[in-house]
Amino acid sequence: MGNGQKRQGSLLKRLLVISAGLVLVVGLGAPYWLGQQVEKHYADYLQQLQRFDYIQVENPVYERGWFQASASYELIIEPELAQAYEPLLDAEMGLSFEGEPLRIVVNDRITHGPFMGALATFEGRAEASGWLFEQAIQLEEDEDFTRYAGRVGFDQMVEGEWEPMAVTLASGPLLNDLGVEMRYEGEYLGGEFHYDPSSGEYRSTNRLGQSRLVEPSAVHTFEGSTTDLVISFPQGVLREITLRSNDAPMSTESRDLQEVGNSRIEGQSVEIKFLFDDQGRFADLVAHFEMQGFESEAPDLYFTMDGLAADFTATRQGDSSWYGQLGLSLDGLAVREQFSPGFTAQSATVRLGLEPESEEHFQLAQLWAAEGLQIQGLEEPIAFHVESSYGQLSRTEYDTLWSLIYEAIASFQWNDPDALLPIFERMGEAGEALMAGRSVLTIKPATFSMGDADIVLALEADLLLQDIAGLDESFLLDAENRLDLSVEASAMLLHRVSREVLRQQYNGMLSGNELDAMAKEVVAGSVEPMLEMGVVRREQDGSYTLKVQLQDGQLLVNGEPGEWLLEQF
Repeated sequence: MGNGQKRQGSLLKRLLVISAGLVLVVGLGAPYWLGQQVEKHYADYLQQLQRFDYIQVENPVYERGWFQASASYELIIEPELAQAYEPLLDAEMGLSFEGEPLRIVVNDRITHGPFMGALATFEGRAEASGWLFEQAIQLEEDEDFTRYAGRVGFDQMVEGEWEPMAVTLASGPLLNDLGVEMRYEGEYLGGEFHYDPSSGEYRSTNRLGQSRLVEPSAVHTFEGSTTDLVISFPQGVLREITLRSNDAPMSTESRDLQEVGNSRIEGQSVEIKFLFDDQGRFADLVAHFEMQGFESEAPDLYFTMDGLAADFTATRQGDSSWYGQLGLSLDGLAVREQFSPGFTAQSATVRLGLEPESEEHFQLAQLWAAEGLQIQGLEEPIAFHVESSYGQLSRTEYDTLWSLIYEAIASFQWNDPDALLPIFERMGEAGEALMAGRSVLTIKPATFSMGDADIVLALEADLLLQDIAGLDESFLLDAENRLDLSVEASAMLLHRVSREVLRQQYNGMLSGNELDAMAKEVVAGSVEPMLEMGVVRREQDGSYTLKVQLQDGQLLVNGEPGEWLLEQF
């Protein structure tokens, strides 16, 4: 029994020694292995940065210890980009620059080990230099551009936080010499960032507290904002950059009303999305902007608005041509301007767009509309809605124009602007060719009303522009040309418009009965000759109508042959 117990005890000791040895080996060896993995991921991260255009990564250093590592690298704006805008500033402002425009030095301290619950933890800081931060603007109080800390999980996910800090920026000697003196003081509240190497997606959130921008003519106060940034580059190819911002109230207090007026915005939001094709080329832009509760006041102008929304989209087709749409909506406008009639409007909408119709053609579409437009001095509100399109334009000539635009940008030189003249001549020729083909013009039922009186107009036309411009019978009556125009105007609208013109003209010198009688005479004197010629018809309800049709080489005016109408021109 004694010998057996001794043997068991000896075996237990050996197991304990072996276990302790294994733990020691793992405890000492794991940090080394983890350090190798972290160094590899860090190198992969720098390679991702190298893929971005206009950014260079220089002087990468990685010093790995057993439990910790220190790393650093520098980001520099690519010389080609600097060369693109430095001549512009030199020519326009008489400025010259020496050295780099912007260099950001990043320093990281990394800790890796098996008992941290993560592959590694890190903390770092970034410092900015170059004439942009030395001559144009200056960062005061703290040499660090930003500080951060985070962790790398065993799943290689990177999560971290931006540290809060006070930010003070002031205009540098370069701007001061130009008379541009500004000072920005703000409270950076920090934020979070997240990077998923498997999907190639980077997300970051940043928050600002109250801040203030002081310039000679005004003081701008910002109550705060939150900004979200998403960058997606799967398989190392940049596919998307999205920026979202939500801003709290902001106000401007003028120090010189001749330069800047007082204003306040209750809130605004912005979303901008850049999309790239599978080769990393810029291909789409989507932007949305909203503003709430805007008010601005200057000595001779007062402007308020309940809300504003703007949308912009652009898509590249082929190598260079761009199509897109711009939309703008405003609600609750009020404008009062000295020496000019003010106005209010319930809403106003503008939309302009270029869009492909087919592989050979594209069209221009537009919308202009307003509701409850009340102009100072007018007795009744106005409303209108005009929606039209102009199509069958040549995409080949449009592509040519875009290629010439790119060529002009590439060939531009400040010291030799005349070098672009041959390109401009070719652009003019391409523009003429673009407008020379057949075109389709459509005006959907467009309405204009004053109070409860209105006019409705609709137009569809398919013809050569030269034929419309010249009104030449031999060309306009070509069998391929087609036109359909209809107009219906209420007698009440004609009377009200005429009465309003007279009231403005005589500036209150005539009574209401006198204005009514004179307006009736003016309308009759204008309409009667057209009624006699058959150009305009009076309907049973008292409205006036006009219908012009051109089809198969025949012109009809209100259903009757109308070639005689062309002779009037």
